[in-house]
Amino acid sequence: MKENLKEFMDDPWWIVTDSVAETLENELSKELSSDHILYAKKALAVARREDNDDVVYWIKELDKFAVVHLTYGKEISPNFPKTELYTLAELETHCKHISSLY
Repeated sequence: MKENLKEFMDDPWWIVTDSVAETLENELSKELSSDHILYAKKALAVARREDNDDVVYWIKELDKFAVVHLTYGKEISPNFPKTELYTLAELETHCKHISSLY
């Protein structure tokens, strides 16, 4: 999955290593309330922004990518951590837009 992202992930995005991915996946599972859209779904961290706490996860069950703004705290609202779902094409557009601001 990470291979598909390398073509369009430019600053401030970077592809995460397996060890960083594991840390980010654990953090996400700690933050989610039982009402969150990603709760109990397998989320694979694939990329992150270097300038904030946005992480890109692959959610196979939804066949989508999720851009999640981690809060580093346990959330009780289904609205947090803030999550946006994207197809690969939509994610490319989103990431390129962010990169164009740099």
